[in-house]
Amino acid sequence: MDNILPAYNDPLFSILVIIILILIVAISSFVMGSLKEKKKHNTLNDFLKEFNRKEHLLEIEEMPFEPTLIKPLSLLAEAFSNQGEYQKSINLYLYLIEHINDFSDKEKILEQLGSTYLKAGFLKRAESIFLQILHKYPRNIKTLYNLGVVYELLHEHDKALNTLIPLNILEEDTSSLEAHIKLNKLLDNKQLSNEEKVQKLKALLENEHYAYRRVIQALFTLDLEVAWNSIQPNKIDSIVDILWFLPSSNLNLDIISSSETLLAIYLAKGYIKAQERTPKSNIFAIDTIISVKQTGSDNIDLVFNYGCRKCKQHFPISFTRCPKCYAIDSIQIKETLAEKKEQTGYSLL
Repeated sequence: MDNILPAYNDPLFSILVIIILILIVAISSFVMGSLKEKKKHNTLNDFLKEFNRKEHLLEIEEMPFEPTLIKPLSLLAEAFSNQGEYQKSINLYLYLIEHINDFSDKEKILEQLGSTYLKAGFLKRAESIFLQILHKYPRNIKTLYNLGVVYELLHEHDKALNTLIPLNILEEDTSSLEAHIKLNKLLDNKQLSNEEKVQKLKALLENEHYAYRRVIQALFTLDLEVAWNSIQPNKIDSIVDILWFLPSSNLNLDIISSSETLLAIYLAKGYIKAQERTPKSNIFAIDTIISVKQTGSDNIDLVFNYGCRKCKQHFPISFTRCPKCYAIDSIQIKETLAEKKEQTGYSLL
């Protein structure tokens, strides 16, 4: 034995000890890593058992799984989601997550599953998925944004604001998003009186991060006088639909008479009689209606639809967040001439 092993004072003995220690550490790391990965896998499986696939319509449990199926099934699930077939999309995502072993490979599919739950209106399920992702990958920016959307829809504004903390650490510009959430919190605050809200909203008009359209729209529901006095002439085109649908009893004729654009809007609407000098609004649809009225015709009205600057989708009703891509302050108002119909008008407010 003495001839096989070097003596303790032999330099080879030290080298042998170091090699043995390296082997022990390597084997221990491998075993611990395997156990940790297995624990992650089991934890995720236990978590996903809460979402029973039997409630969905697409039966694929008996389909044999192959790694080559991951991409086509992911694309199919995304297509189902885009078409509004949320149940089928969710079923496919759950099938993929169940059969993929590496958690890092599941991250994107979990994101898509959470987004689909969000689109489908299953907000608590979406929250659970997003929190599960952030537990493993706390620097996932897209998931942090989506979690904030969930909390906003749940009217849990403080939680929504908390999602901005890691985003700021990750050097994301959240100034406008923070203003958006704080405005939601202000408008939802039942402990503030209308007068207190009006004072706070007036102060927000000076902050460029707060959407002018949203603040003015809120003021029109709380205090008409303050709202009219807060109208900025260079931003009338961003609230033309709000002004158009105001009932005649809510007009402030003194302010309207001092603005050529406002005069043109309400002349086109029919609330104000023709002037000696025809006012110009520089809004094509408004000026067109005025020109038609001068010919004696009064059968043209305005129809509004709303586009998103980011995703270019169009919607028939106004929004504060794009229903498609969840962008904020991205609304574009598009007015279209249409034949006037005899019907009751409803204010946007």
